[in-house]
Amino acid sequence: MNILKQELRMGRKTLIIWCLSLVGVLSLFMLLYPSIASQLEDFQKVFESFPPEFQQAFGVADLELSSILSFYQFALMYVLLAGAIQAMNMGVSIISAEVREKTGDFLFVKPISRNRIVSMKILAVLIQILITNAVIFTASLIMVTLLSTESYDFELFALFTLSLLFIQIFFASLGLFVSVFLRRIRTILPISMGVVFIFYIIHLLNETLKDEKLGLISPFDYFNLSEISKNMNYDSLNLLLWFVLVGLFTFLTFKLFARKDLPSI
Repeated sequence: MNILKQELRMGRKTLIIWCLSLVGVLSLFMLLYPSIASQLEDFQKVFESFPPEFQQAFGVADLELSSILSFYQFALMYVLLAGAIQAMNMGVSIISAEVREKTGDFLFVKPISRNRIVSMKILAVLIQILITNAVIFTASLIMVTLLSTESYDFELFALFTLSLLFIQIFFASLGLFVSVFLRRIRTILPISMGVVFIFYIIHLLNETLKDEKLGLISPFDYFNLSEISKNMNYDSLNLLLWFVLVGLFTFLTFKLFARKDLPSI
Protein backbone atom coordinates (compact mmCIF):
# COMPACT_ATOMS: atom_id res chain seq x y z
CA MET A 1 0.00 0.00 0.00
CA ASN A 2 2.97 2.32 0.62
CA ILE A 3 3.94 1.86 -3.05
CA LEU A 4 0.47 2.97 -4.13
CA LYS A 5 0.55 6.06 -1.92
CA GLN A 6 4.04 6.94 -3.12
CA GLU A 7 3.10 6.61 -6.79
CA LEU A 8 -0.01 8.74 -6.33
CA ARG A 9 1.97 11.36 -4.44
CA MET A 10 4.68 11.54 -7.12
CA GLY A 11 2.13 11.72 -9.93
CA ARG A 12 -0.13 14.28 -8.27
CA LYS A 13 1.37 17.39 -9.89
CA THR A 14 1.45 15.86 -13.36
CA LEU A 15 -2.14 14.66 -12.97
CA ILE A 16 -3.34 18.17 -12.08
CA ILE A 17 -1.53 19.64 -15.10
CA TRP A 18 -3.07 17.06 -17.44
CA CYS A 19 -6.58 17.55 -16.04
CA LEU A 20 -6.33 21.32 -16.44
CA SER A 21 -4.93 20.90 -19.95
CA LEU A 22 -7.71 18.54 -21.07
CA VAL A 23 -10.39 20.83 -19.62
CA GLY A 24 -8.66 23.73 -21.37
CA VAL A 25 -8.70 21.98 -24.75
CA LEU A 26 -12.38 21.13 -24.37
CA SER A 27 -13.25 24.66 -23.22
CA LEU A 28 -11.36 26.18 -26.14
CA PHE A 29 -13.67 24.40 -28.58
CA MET A 30 -16.93 24.50 -26.64
CA LEU A 31 -16.79 28.25 -25.94
CA LEU A 32 -16.80 28.81 -29.70
CA TYR A 33 -20.21 27.20 -29.98
CA PRO A 34 -22.37 30.26 -29.12
CA SER A 35 -20.73 32.40 -31.82
CA ILE A 36 -20.90 29.54 -34.35
CA ALA A 37 -24.54 28.84 -33.53
CA SER A 38 -25.41 32.52 -34.11
CA GLN A 39 -24.01 32.29 -37.65
CA LEU A 40 -25.19 28.75 -38.31
CA GLU A 41 -25.71 28.82 -42.08
CA ASP A 42 -22.36 30.48 -42.85
CA PHE A 43 -20.35 28.01 -40.79
CA GLN A 44 -22.29 25.04 -42.15
CA LYS A 45 -21.44 26.14 -45.69
CA VAL A 46 -17.76 26.42 -44.76
CA PHE A 47 -17.67 22.85 -43.43
CA GLU A 48 -19.60 21.53 -46.43
CA SER A 49 -17.13 23.20 -48.81
CA PHE A 50 -14.31 20.99 -47.56
CA PRO A 51 -13.45 17.90 -49.67
CA PRO A 52 -15.31 14.75 -48.50
CA GLU A 53 -12.00 13.09 -47.51
CA PHE A 54 -11.14 16.04 -45.27
CA GLN A 55 -14.60 15.99 -43.70
CA GLN A 56 -14.33 12.27 -42.94
CA ALA A 57 -10.78 12.49 -41.58
CA PHE A 58 -11.46 15.36 -39.17
CA GLY A 59 -14.92 14.30 -38.06
CA VAL A 60 -16.95 17.11 -39.64
CA ALA A 61 -18.76 15.02 -42.27
CA ASP A 62 -21.87 14.56 -40.13
CA LEU A 63 -21.43 17.69 -38.05
CA GLU A 64 -24.73 19.42 -37.33
CA LEU A 65 -23.95 22.79 -35.84
CA SER A 66 -27.51 23.18 -34.61
CA SER A 67 -26.97 20.27 -32.20
CA ILE A 68 -24.86 20.82 -29.09
CA LEU A 69 -23.96 17.11 -28.88
CA SER A 70 -22.82 17.05 -32.51
CA PHE A 71 -20.47 19.93 -31.83
CA TYR A 72 -19.39 18.32 -28.54
CA GLN A 73 -18.57 15.14 -30.49
CA PHE A 74 -16.26 17.20 -32.73
CA ALA A 75 -14.55 18.89 -29.75
CA LEU A 76 -14.23 15.66 -27.76
CA MET A 77 -12.17 13.99 -30.48
CA TYR A 78 -9.22 16.23 -29.63
CA VAL A 79 -9.65 15.53 -25.92
CA LEU A 80 -9.52 11.79 -26.69
CA LEU A 81 -6.26 12.30 -28.58
CA ALA A 82 -4.66 14.27 -25.74
CA GLY A 83 -6.04 11.87 -23.13
CA ALA A 84 -4.54 8.91 -24.99
CA ILE A 85 -1.11 10.58 -24.81
CA GLN A 86 -1.57 11.15 -21.07
CA ALA A 87 -2.50 7.50 -20.44
CA MET A 88 0.28 6.13 -22.64
CA ASN A 89 2.73 8.41 -20.86
CA MET A 90 1.62 7.10 -17.44
CA GLY A 91 1.80 3.49 -18.54
CA VAL A 92 5.29 3.78 -20.00
CA SER A 93 6.75 5.85 -17.19
CA ILE A 94 5.45 4.23 -14.01
CA ILE A 95 7.54 1.05 -14.29
CA SER A 96 10.46 2.27 -16.40
CA ALA A 97 11.05 5.05 -13.83
CA GLU A 98 12.72 2.52 -11.53
CA VAL A 99 15.42 1.98 -14.17
CA ARG A 100 15.73 5.60 -15.35
CA GLU A 101 15.95 7.02 -11.83
CA LYS A 102 18.10 4.13 -10.55
CA THR A 103 15.75 3.22 -7.71
CA GLY A 104 15.19 -0.38 -8.84
CA ASP A 105 17.83 -1.88 -6.56
CA PHE A 106 16.32 -0.18 -3.53
CA LEU A 107 12.76 -1.28 -4.34
CA PHE A 108 13.33 -4.86 -5.45
CA VAL A 109 15.38 -5.96 -2.45
CA LYS A 110 12.35 -5.28 -0.25
CA PRO A 111 10.35 -8.32 0.99
CA ILE A 112 7.61 -7.85 -1.60
CA SER A 113 6.96 -9.78 -4.79
CA ARG A 114 7.36 -8.27 -8.23
CA ASN A 115 3.74 -9.07 -9.02
CA ARG A 116 2.59 -7.01 -6.06
CA ILE A 117 4.81 -4.12 -7.12
CA VAL A 118 3.32 -4.18 -10.63
CA SER A 119 -0.20 -4.50 -9.19
CA MET A 120 0.24 -1.39 -7.04
CA LYS A 121 1.66 0.57 -9.96
CA ILE A 122 -1.19 -0.49 -12.25
CA LEU A 123 -3.70 0.47 -9.56
CA ALA A 124 -2.04 3.89 -9.26
CA VAL A 125 -2.41 4.41 -13.02
CA LEU A 126 -6.05 3.30 -12.92
CA ILE A 127 -6.88 5.68 -10.06
CA GLN A 128 -5.31 8.59 -11.94
CA ILE A 129 -7.29 7.69 -15.07
CA LEU A 130 -10.53 7.54 -13.07
CA ILE A 131 -9.79 10.95 -11.52
CA THR A 132 -9.08 12.40 -14.98
CA ASN A 133 -12.35 11.02 -16.35
CA ALA A 134 -14.34 12.28 -13.37
CA VAL A 135 -12.95 15.78 -13.96
CA ILE A 136 -13.64 15.68 -17.72
CA PHE A 137 -17.13 14.25 -17.27
CA THR A 138 -18.05 16.94 -14.75
CA ALA A 139 -16.55 19.78 -16.81
CA SER A 140 -18.18 18.50 -20.01
CA LEU A 141 -21.58 18.15 -18.35
CA ILE A 142 -21.41 21.70 -17.02
CA MET A 143 -20.36 23.17 -20.39
CA VAL A 144 -22.89 21.23 -22.47
CA THR A 145 -25.70 22.07 -20.04
CA LEU A 146 -24.84 25.78 -19.90
CA LEU A 147 -24.31 26.17 -23.64
CA SER A 148 -27.31 24.12 -24.76
CA THR A 149 -30.39 26.10 -25.72
CA GLU A 150 -32.60 23.01 -25.67
CA SER A 151 -32.70 19.56 -24.09
CA TYR A 152 -30.15 16.97 -25.17
CA ASP A 153 -29.79 13.20 -24.94
CA PHE A 154 -27.88 12.54 -21.70
CA GLU A 155 -27.35 8.86 -22.58
CA LEU A 156 -25.58 9.81 -25.81
CA PHE A 157 -23.55 12.42 -23.94
CA ALA A 158 -22.46 9.75 -21.43
CA LEU A 159 -21.52 7.30 -24.21
CA PHE A 160 -19.41 9.99 -25.90
CA THR A 161 -17.65 11.04 -22.70
CA LEU A 162 -17.00 7.54 -21.34
CA SER A 163 -15.13 6.74 -24.55
CA LEU A 164 -12.22 8.62 -22.98
CA LEU A 165 -12.11 6.08 -20.13
CA PHE A 166 -11.91 3.09 -22.50
CA ILE A 167 -9.29 4.71 -24.73
CA GLN A 168 -7.14 5.75 -21.77
CA ILE A 169 -7.23 2.26 -20.23
CA PHE A 170 -6.21 0.77 -23.59
CA PHE A 171 -3.20 3.07 -24.01
CA ALA A 172 -2.20 2.76 -20.35
CA SER A 173 -2.10 -1.05 -20.66
CA LEU A 174 -0.17 -0.77 -23.92
CA GLY A 175 2.26 1.63 -22.25
CA LEU A 176 2.82 -0.80 -19.38
CA PHE A 177 3.60 -3.56 -21.86
CA VAL A 178 6.02 -1.32 -23.78
CA SER A 179 7.78 -0.34 -20.54
CA VAL A 180 8.60 -3.96 -19.66
CA PHE A 181 9.21 -5.07 -23.25
CA LEU A 182 11.95 -2.49 -23.86
CA ARG A 183 15.06 -3.01 -21.76
CA ARG A 184 15.80 0.66 -21.11
CA ILE A 185 13.70 3.74 -21.85
CA ARG A 186 15.47 7.09 -21.68
CA THR A 187 12.69 9.45 -22.80
CA ILE A 188 8.96 8.89 -22.33
CA LEU A 189 7.08 11.56 -24.28
CA PRO A 190 8.44 10.76 -27.78
CA ILE A 191 7.44 7.11 -27.37
CA SER A 192 3.99 8.00 -26.03
CA MET A 193 3.23 10.59 -28.70
CA GLY A 194 4.66 8.42 -31.47
CA VAL A 195 2.53 5.38 -30.61
CA VAL A 196 -0.66 7.42 -30.11
CA PHE A 197 -0.25 9.37 -33.35
CA ILE A 198 0.40 6.17 -35.32
CA PHE A 199 -2.91 4.77 -34.08
CA TYR A 200 -4.63 8.10 -34.76
CA ILE A 201 -3.29 8.24 -38.33
CA ILE A 202 -4.61 4.70 -38.87
CA HIS A 203 -7.97 5.96 -37.59
CA LEU A 204 -7.89 8.87 -40.04
CA LEU A 205 -7.05 6.51 -42.90
CA ASN A 206 -9.95 4.29 -41.96
CA GLU A 207 -12.28 7.31 -41.87
CA THR A 208 -11.47 7.96 -45.54
CA LEU A 209 -10.92 4.41 -46.84
CA LYS A 210 -13.58 2.66 -44.73
CA ASP A 211 -11.42 -0.48 -44.50
CA GLU A 212 -12.71 -3.00 -41.93
CA LYS A 213 -9.19 -4.35 -41.31
CA LEU A 214 -7.89 -0.88 -40.44
CA GLY A 215 -10.84 -0.48 -38.09
CA LEU A 216 -9.61 -3.45 -36.05
CA ILE A 217 -6.18 -1.91 -35.50
CA SER A 218 -6.85 1.48 -33.94
CA PRO A 219 -8.63 1.88 -30.57
CA PHE A 220 -9.93 5.22 -31.83
CA ASP A 221 -12.09 3.17 -34.20
CA TYR A 222 -13.33 0.90 -31.41
CA PHE A 223 -15.03 3.97 -29.93
CA ASN A 224 -15.75 5.94 -33.08
CA LEU A 225 -17.94 8.83 -31.98
CA SER A 226 -19.80 9.01 -35.29
CA GLU A 227 -20.75 5.33 -35.07
CA ILE A 228 -21.75 5.71 -31.41
CA SER A 229 -24.01 8.59 -32.44
CA LYS A 230 -25.69 6.47 -35.12
CA ASN A 231 -26.07 3.27 -33.08
CA MET A 232 -26.58 4.82 -29.61
CA ASN A 233 -24.29 2.12 -28.25
CA TYR A 234 -20.75 0.73 -28.38
CA ASP A 235 -20.02 -1.91 -31.00
CA SER A 236 -20.01 -5.30 -29.24
CA LEU A 237 -17.21 -6.77 -31.41
CA ASN A 238 -14.96 -3.76 -30.84
CA LEU A 239 -15.71 -3.86 -27.12
CA LEU A 240 -14.77 -7.55 -26.99
CA LEU A 241 -11.54 -6.84 -28.88
CA TRP A 242 -10.78 -4.04 -26.41
CA PHE A 243 -11.21 -6.40 -23.44
CA VAL A 244 -8.99 -9.05 -25.08
CA LEU A 245 -6.17 -6.61 -25.90
CA VAL A 246 -6.23 -4.86 -22.51
CA GLY A 247 -6.19 -8.25 -20.80
CA LEU A 248 -3.34 -9.47 -23.03
CA PHE A 249 -1.20 -6.36 -22.46
CA THR A 250 -1.76 -6.61 -18.69
CA PHE A 251 -0.94 -10.33 -18.61
CA LEU A 252 2.25 -9.79 -20.64
CA THR A 253 3.26 -6.94 -18.33
CA PHE A 254 3.18 -9.27 -15.32
CA LYS A 255 4.81 -12.13 -17.24
CA LEU A 256 7.68 -10.12 -18.72
CA PHE A 257 8.37 -8.08 -15.62
CA ALA A 258 8.70 -11.24 -13.50
CA ARG A 259 11.54 -12.33 -15.81
CA LYS A 260 13.00 -8.90 -16.54
CA ASP A 261 16.71 -8.54 -15.85
CA LEU A 262 16.89 -5.15 -14.21
CA PRO A 263 20.18 -3.28 -14.75
CA SER A 264 21.95 -2.56 -11.51
CA ILE A 265 22.89 0.90 -10.35
